[in-house]
Amino acid sequence: MPTIGLSEASAAWLNSTAESLAGAMQGAVDDAKKQGVPVWFSYPREDFVNQVVCGDPEQVHGLVKDLTASDDPFKDWPIINKYGLSAQSFHPKIGGARLYANSLERTMAGMGL
Repeated sequence: MPTIGLSEASAAWLNSTAESLAGAMQGAVDDAKKQGVPVWFSYPREDFVNQVVCGDPEQVHGLVKDLTASDDPFKDWPIINKYGLSAQSFHPKIGGARLYANSLERTMAGMGL
């Protein structure tokens, strides 16, 4: 079976895509605010610095090959089903969920909540 992983170029592309998406979401929030809509955007980038895939400590799963009861690789990952990868791949671990919560709590505090 071939080795599966991310190249430096793939990791850079994923990071730039995340930045582009965050910029678009912030732009949508800014547009809505101009129209008087009370809306906020919580961007957890700083919370995850050096803690994503291969970080220390890693708070986002890399490739996860151990399947859970809810995984269905033939449905979840039709292109790479023969490798038996879990849908948990590239999703936050428990500590990562806490980092998202920290960002949300900070945003809510800024809202006066």
